[in-house]
Parts: sequence; structure tokens; C-alpha cells
Amino acid sequence: MKPIFTKPKVGKPADPSKPWFVWFRYDNKLKRYKLGINYIKDLKEREREANALADALWQKLKDDWNPNIPNITKEDPEVLFEDAINFALLKKKSSLKPKSFADYSCTGRFIIKAGISLKYKDAPIKKIKRQHIKSILAEAKEKQNWSNKAYNKHLNQLKAILSELLEWNILNNNPAHKIKRLPVDETIANTPATPAQHKIIKEFLETKHPEFFVFIITIFHTGARPEEILNIKNEMINIRTQEIILPGSITKTKKDRIIPINNHLLRYFEKMNLHKYPKQYYVFGSFRQPGTGFRDQQKDFIPGPTKIKRDTATKRWNRLIKSESGLNINVSMYSNKHAGADAKILSGMDLDVLRELYGHKSKLMTETYAKVVKEQYRKQIRENSPEF
Repeated sequence: MKPIFTKPKVGKPADPSKPWFVWFRYDNKLKRYKLGINYIKDLKEREREANALADALWQKLKDDWNPNIPNITKEDPEVLFEDAINFALLKKKSSLKPKSFADYSCTGRFIIKAGISLKYKDAPIKKIKRQHIKSILAEAKEKQNWSNKAYNKHLNQLKAILSELLEWNILNNNPAHKIKRLPVDETIANTPATPAQHKIIKEFLETKHPEFFVFIITIFHTGARPEEILNIKNEMINIRTQEIILPGSITKTKKDRIIPINNHLLRYFEKMNLHKYPKQYYVFGSFRQPGTGFRDQQKDFIPGPTKIKRDTATKRWNRLIKSESGLNINVSMYSNKHAGADAKILSGMDLDVLRELYGHKSKLMTETYAKVVKEQYRKQIRENSPEF
């Protein structure tokens, strides 16, 4: 759909102390540009320059210029707060999965809305300091009724958005840097099964649902996200070198990642006889055909030409493990990733090694898996503290 825009006009406030600007509407959104005209003291000369700017912007609009993607580095030395946030989001889009980009865009909208509420809409982004960002976050938290956990999530995403402006030399430093996260209670949403529950789940799946069992232990051993695992094709598996080569097109970070296949997981992959299947088959796929049901084998989570949806895996887990008709054990499928992290940490694996395996960009993300270490410390204090 072609954008709708009005012809740029010169805005001359009645109050001579206020700045002039050239304005127009683009897709019903007001756009204003100054570009140095207010440095001209002679009002007749300023008017000539303002009209020339309006003519230039009009020509650019007719040449399919999109002001929502400003050529910031060359044409707009005084980048305004809202334009800068939108610019950063557009530049960050190529490095994010659609769902992640939607999350970042949501953060951007909340931050812009809070900034406008605090009268920062027309403030140059270079004049936005850490105290302003803290005020904006506080405003957004109050207006959106964020929990401390939600605040921390949006803070992290805002830091990443503003970092994009560093890459484009629009900012010299990140004003959200060193803003402290708010305290949150530890969540039990992805708490792993107890040892007794784990044993029941393992025996049940391995005996009754062996194909799904291999999918679950792949989450446990590799730490890969279920969506990433469901995207693994046969050509990405190298049994000889014991590696899974994940291309950036299927990873959350959009970067290639190599995941080692440990000896425990290798035994199950070898039993799958992957060398007998076409390279383009999904390792945990099926022979389902949209609209017609199964073709050939009526199984899921086997080498096959059809990709299984993430929701299908979750529903399978919930039906077999969480429901009353199944094992009635209330743990999430994703908790197997946490269980694998706990087991690796307790076996002596360093957090940096775990970060590399899980593809985390920062130690902060990996440290969320280190709760088991803290509990071990508490246990040692309770049981091994000397008497007074």
C-alpha cells in the first residue's frame, strides 16, 4: 500500500523565541524538521531557507523517501528521541527472529509513549542522559503496570536498542548502561522435575514413546531451544565429529552455532540411522501432509520431510506428562533445558562453557541457570557449619 503524505509547509510560531520548523504528515503522522534553519538570525533569510527545505523535502517524498527510516548519519544531525528509537529498531530487525523483534518493538512503543508523556518527544537523542532514561522507565512501569520482572526485561531490551545507535555513531555512549535491575522473586515456572519424578518420566517416555523421548533428551543434553531442535535437518548432523551445526537462520541470535553431541546423546542418534535418510529430512519430523493427514509412517519425531510445530511438541508433553490422563506431573517441557543446565553445573561445568553451549550473549542470561549452585551452597552451610 502506497504511503499518503501532505506537502511540507513552514511553521512560524507567533512567539519569536520559539523555533521554526518544516512540517508535513506521513501516513497521518506529524513530521517536523529544523535542520539548522533556526541558526539564521535574519528572519527573511531564515524564511527563504525554510521554504527551500520544504521544497527539498517535498521532492524527496515524491521520490519515495520514507521519513520513518531517516538517513540519520547524513541528513539529520539533531536526531530526535522518537526517530532514534524507531531507527534503532529497524536496524536491529535483521538480527532478530520475528517473535523477538515483536518483543523489542513492544519495548520501543512503551518507551516512546513514556518519553512523550515526559515531554522528551522533541528532545535530541544525544541530550537524553541516564537520569532521563530512568525517568522514562519509571513512567512506563507505572503506566503499563509492569512487575519488576517485566521492568527488567524491557530494560535489557532497551539497552540493546540503544546499543544499535552506538553502532551508527548516533550516540557516543549508552544512557541505559549501568541502570540497575529491580529485585525479583525467584520463579518456579521452569523448575525441573524432582529426581523421583525425573525417573518416572524417563522410564515412561523411553518405554512407551521412544521417538519423543529422544527429542526430550536432546533438549536436556544440548540446551537448544525446542524450536531450534525441530528445525534441525539431517544435513546439520555430523555423527563423525559429534556436532550439530545450527545455521543462523534457525537460531534465536541469528548467528551460526555448533553444538557438541555428547556420548550419551550420540548413542541415541546412532540408533536413528540418520545416514539412511535424505539430507533435507527433519531429524525430528514426520510424514504428515497438511489437510490429508499422515503419509507412509504414522509417527512423529522421526526423520521425515515435514517440520513439526513447536506447539505440537508442547501439547504432546502436556498430554503425556502434565495431564491427569498422563503422569500428572506438573513440570514444563522447557524445564528439561534447566534440568540439563543444573546437571552440567553440578558435574563441574563452568558457566562460560555453558554460555557457549546455550548460545547466550551475556553471562547474565546463563546465570539464571545457576540457582542449583546457590542451593548447594545453602545446603553445605546448613549441614556443614561448625558448632559455636
